[in-house]
Amino acid sequence: MSEAAVAPTGDSGVRVPGSVPGAGPGSGSGSSSAPGGARVPGSDRIGAHALVRTAQAVAAEALRVAAREVRARVVDDGRGALAVEITAPLALPALGTHALPAEPVVATAHRARGTIAERFRAVTGRQVARVTVTFASSVVDTPRRVR
Repeated sequence: MSEAAVAPTGDSGVRVPGSVPGAGPGSGSGSSSAPGGARVPGSDRIGAHALVRTAQAVAAEALRVAAREVRARVVDDGRGALAVEITAPLALPALGTHALPAEPVVATAHRARGTIAERFRAVTGRQVARVTVTFASSVVDTPRRVR
């Protein structure tokens, strides 16, 4: 179920925008400072597949489900920001335990959208314009034992 899709962006990856020459390592295109203080010309790129995998991992963490069960689609919105679409199962407590979910499904989706946008932006440095979460199924959230 780990199908991933990326809308075409015209090349094989996404350039990191908003960089300022000399702003430091990992800051984007242009010259950046090396650990020794010397300028290193070049550009930094985050591949489209890496963006999708990052979105899957961030969403799996936010929704408390296995990453292999999350599908992600990352699309450039044409204004420099990304739209992230997530399809994942809804984690529910085991039936028969009389435990209720900690929050309603709508609240879960709303919280997850904010978490996904924030974490994705922190990891990739890309601005997220929109996050859409679709629950396509449900899975039993079983507590894990510590060994």
